[in-house]
Amino acid sequence: MRVLIVKTSSMGDVVHALPVVHDILNAHPGAQIDWLVEEAYADIVRAHPGVSRVIPLALRRWRKSFWRAETRQAWRAFVQDLRRDSYEAVIDLQGLLKTAWVARLARGPLSGWNAKAARESAAALFYRHRYPGEPIRTVAAVQRYRRLAAAVLGYVPQGKPSYGLRAEATSALKMQIGAPYVVVLTATARPEKRWDEARWIEVVQALAATSRTVVLAWGNPAERQAAQRLVARADSAVQSRLAIQPESWSLAQWMPILAGADAVVGVDTGLLFLAAAVGTPCVGIYVATSPVHVGIHAEGAHRNLGDIGRPPAASEVIDALTALMRPA
Repeated sequence: MRVLIVKTSSMGDVVHALPVVHDILNAHPGAQIDWLVEEAYADIVRAHPGVSRVIPLALRRWRKSFWRAETRQAWRAFVQDLRRDSYEAVIDLQGLLKTAWVARLARGPLSGWNAKAARESAAALFYRHRYPGEPIRTVAAVQRYRRLAAAVLGYVPQGKPSYGLRAEATSALKMQIGAPYVVVLTATARPEKRWDEARWIEVVQALAATSRTVVLAWGNPAERQAAQRLVARADSAVQSRLAIQPESWSLAQWMPILAGADAVVGVDTGLLFLAAAVGTPCVGIYVATSPVHVGIHAEGAHRNLGDIGRPPAASEVIDALTALMRPA
């Protein structure tokens, strides 16, 4: 059996979809699974040994310059690559018009949710096979993806989600800042998902008091400035334990760094789910989104705290980290 998974973005959603690979191989040993994904997240899928071929898509980049000859040439090359093989099933886990439109170009019957269950109901018009399901945001994303693939390929998902990523802890970060360490993810692309800065200060100071180095992550200059502000506001006695991510890291670099942490704590963001996927103890903080839909679901130790309009107290987060962290 040859299957094409279509899950292009975003980072967290790609991670949430990874257990589908384990499920398919468990039900159909020897199946060959290819994956269509945005180029920015291709390294995550490449880290899964069960994925035979990763097909990078640069739609986000191409749509900004589709009138250019080199972009149109790149598109034609992509389509040729996408159509290189034939599939028994093409499964659009994304459920958007843009992914259904691209996925229809693959050589194989295209399946997805019906109009009531898809993220964009019009996407169902492109599917040869449509499946009923719960409305989006009423069930965990991980479970939705597992159920759709199972419906298409005729099996029942078994057990907890298994992400299957290969990521060994790296010594590079330990050499830079010392070990052990905890990674703190305060940044998110959506401002409404951010947690109160005063509560973050309580958490990082409590972590620093455990004799661990606290690594504050960032992804752009504004986020780096926010991390610097946290360090400046912390008590001078613990500032030496606080370290700002020294440079921009690719996702391929992030995976072993997350794997080597004693714990990761963060708001609803892709790196938090990636940390859980590589087996690190995680605490998720929810402010404007709900763990019912986008909570951490993993075999490893984890805790989801808060909900829409009900952010957790700093003490709840500290208690959860204390209970879950790997021994120093």
